[in-house]
Amino acid sequence: MPAASSSAESGADSAPASKQLSSSANTYNDGIRQFIRTADAKFQVKDVYKSALTIEDITAQLGGFVEKNTIKSEIAQIHFEPAGDNTKLKLTEYTVNGILIIRVPSEKTQDFLRQIAGQIIFLNERTFTAQDAQLELLKQKLDIRRSQETQSQMGKAAKGSGNAEEKAIAIDAQDSSKQARDNAIILEKEFADQVAFSRITLSLDQASQVSQTEVSDTEAIFKQARPNFFYRLEKAIQSGWYWGLDTSIELMKIWPLWLVIAALVLLVRRFRKTKKTSEINE
Repeated sequence: MPAASSSAESGADSAPASKQLSSSANTYNDGIRQFIRTADAKFQVKDVYKSALTIEDITAQLGGFVEKNTIKSEIAQIHFEPAGDNTKLKLTEYTVNGILIIRVPSEKTQDFLRQIAGQIIFLNERTFTAQDAQLELLKQKLDIRRSQETQSQMGKAAKGSGNAEEKAIAIDAQDSSKQARDNAIILEKEFADQVAFSRITLSLDQASQVSQTEVSDTEAIFKQARPNFFYRLEKAIQSGWYWGLDTSIELMKIWPLWLVIAALVLLVRRFRKTKKTSEINE
């Protein structure tokens, strides 16, 4: 496996930020090995948006580029206070966080980190790695050479004598060899790019902020817009009167039922009267 060196640290001490972001993992060069350098740092800044712009400017000055820049705000809590005149004060506590992925020439990694150190208020954590890619690059070159040799042999086999089935197998093998060669070339280019440009991931955050916004107090406005007591009483009486009329009309729709009920009541009364008269006569 390729050798790798790393340097990790968390928390802030009395050392200045430029020293906290320094490491031999970012500078070591013996003229033989080729290193894939990466750096990760998490720190607090005064203003995430301003620091992000400054870091982008430094990146461009050193011949690098920004691979990713994401900034978002997260609301911690919202509180309302009455302000009078049908308004209230909306207090929103929020935090701003940002993630930047930077690519700079490998030999300028340490210069970049030192230049952005002025943005740091508090360093939470940083990690540096330098992976020796020499053997991996050699492996990719050998894979390409082997694929080219195999492709040449398969090409001769496909053109040589033999039945159609054997030639089809040889052509298929040649195609697989080409694909393996192309993949090896792509991997070699990727490793070369990682060696040429270090990858630096920065996580930025700032202290909680509170925004104040004056908004309409809808509850107070609705209360003021409500009619007075006598108007509401009049409407209630009217509503009850119309409800009574509507109910009467609905009940009249089933007048046959009322006739049946009335007839039953008359029959029951007559039966009771007849029974009572019979008892008296006895």
